[in-house]
This record gives sequence, C-alpha cells and structure tokens, in this order.
Amino acid sequence: IISLIFYNSDSKIWLVLKEIIMKFKEKISIYYTSLTPTEKKICTKILDNPEIIIKNSIIDAGNRCDTSKSAMLRFAKKLGYSGYSEFKYAISEDYDSKQNDETIDVNESFLKRISSLFAESVYNLGDLDYELQLQQLAKMIDEYSYVKSIGIGNTAFCANQLVYSLYSYNKFIECVGDCIQFDYLKNCLNSEYLLIIFSVTCSETKYLDLVKTAKNKGAKIVVITMNNEHKLISLSDLSFILPSQTSPLQNKKVLKQLDNRTMMYFFAEIISYYYGLHLEKK
Repeated sequence: IISLIFYNSDSKIWLVLKEIIMKFKEKISIYYTSLTPTEKKICTKILDNPEIIIKNSIIDAGNRCDTSKSAMLRFAKKLGYSGYSEFKYAISEDYDSKQNDETIDVNESFLKRISSLFAESVYNLGDLDYELQLQQLAKMIDEYSYVKSIGIGNTAFCANQLVYSLYSYNKFIECVGDCIQFDYLKNCLNSEYLLIIFSVTCSETKYLDLVKTAKNKGAKIVVITMNNEHKLISLSDLSFILPSQTSPLQNKKVLKQLDNRTMMYFFAEIISYYYGLHLEKK
C-alpha cells in the first residue's frame, strides 16, 4: 500500500492502517539494506518460486532455500512478520492475487528495466495527494526558529539534500547526520524546533527516544519514510509515506534492489520547490 497520511497524536487512522498487511515485495524493498547475503539469496529463491513457502513447512522451506529453520524464522522476523505463519500467509496472498503474471521482456536491456522502475516510482509519487501537506510543511519550515533535517547512516545524504536545496531560497537549516549530533539534539529540544526525519524503515531503535523527547518538549515532528507499519508515524505531526521500489531486479542467483533513497532525494527537491512557492505567496 502506497499512501500519504496526515496524523496527529490522537489519530485513529493509524490503528486501521496497522491491520493492513504490507505486500512481500514491499517488505523486501524497505528492509533490503539490512539483509545479509544469505537472506538476499533466500529472497531470490522465494520470488522465483513462492510455492517454496506456500506449500512447505518452515523446515522443508529452509532445506529448499539451502538454509535452516532458525535462519528462515530470523528472515521472516527481520521483514516485520510475527512468525512463519504470518510470513507464509502474506506470500500466499500476494501470490494468489498475481499468480506470477509478471512478464519480463528478455530482449529489454537492464538500462531500460532500471529506468522503467525509477519512472514507475516517480509516477506513483505523483499520483498521491500531497498538496495540502506539502504546503503545510513549507509554512512550518518558514516559521520555526530551528529546523533540523535528520538522517542517520545513508539517509544522511537525503537529509543533507534538503539543506542544500533550501540554500537557493536563502533558507538555512541544519542536518543532523551522525550519532553524536543525534544524541546532543535531544538535550536542546524545545517548542521552537521542527524535526524532519528521513528514514526508509523508520527504525524504532534509532528514532523512538528522540521522537518521544521531542513530543514531551513541544517540538514538531515530520516523518518521511516508506514503512507504513511503524508506530513512529502515529507519534508524528506530519507523515509522508513514499512509494518504494516494489519490483526487485533478479536473476536465478541474486536479488538486486534499486536504492529507495533515490526517492527521498527527489522528495527533498519537491519540499524545496513548495517552500519557494510559499515564499512567493507571502
């Protein structure tokens, strides 16, 4: 499910959204960078033949994937499933709805396929109703005294992109891109802070403490992610759930995933553009 939702702390929409199961390929897309080489090979085998999971116990599925029962369970939980039964059900639902009807033109170059996947994600982004939320975010960036663009690890580059994009409008905000800055930020938060968090997975271990501290001190929180299942979204004031690359490129041996952060770079530019529109209206 690809959607954009505006939340407040009392929102009931989030409770409904949590009950919707994310498609298996979306799970892979979101958690891809955290998978081990062995887990990526498991993904390739399952995508090539979903019946490995659908028609087999966890032990037999592990054998067919050249791994163990415990490795299969760890893999399922890493993708956010409670256990093998939920994992099996999700794959079965996805398989039944599509019946593996996706076809690939063998004469099509990888350049064409890669470009098409990026284009598909951009079109999905354009189909969402972002207008009011982007206008509100632009207004918030203009009005708040301290605006922090936050991204830990590789998403720090996306957070920095927003910083550089806003330079063209003479707006200076700061990027928080390493763990030291992240820890010190929690100590100086107040109601004059606006936090814009870029995170593909919306990791609870990285952000939950910061978000709770920010809310307690009256700061505003904006989350830009691709994971619509995470509870951090319900704690934010404004949330953008971006489309992920849901069609991994694969062959018989290895899975390759287009980098989801590309969409976050693109979205940083969109935020900057809306900020420029906001200034023109003042």
